[in-house]
Amino acid sequence: MSAVSDRLPTFPWDKLEPYKKTAAAHPGGIVDLSVGTPVDPVPDLIQKALAAAADSPG
Repeated sequence: MSAVSDRLPTFPWDKLEPYKKTAAAHPGGIVDLSVGTPVDPVPDLIQKALAAAADSPG
């Protein structure tokens, strides 16, 4: 019998791993907004980009 975890779908964050590696290689580093991760204020540019994306239709 297989473990329950073997039957669960892939965790969404696991699909982001290749993009995380690309972002980490960027000269400015990565902005990690995972739950509990931010220890510094989120840069204004990032806040504006998130707000603009959240307001996009579709």
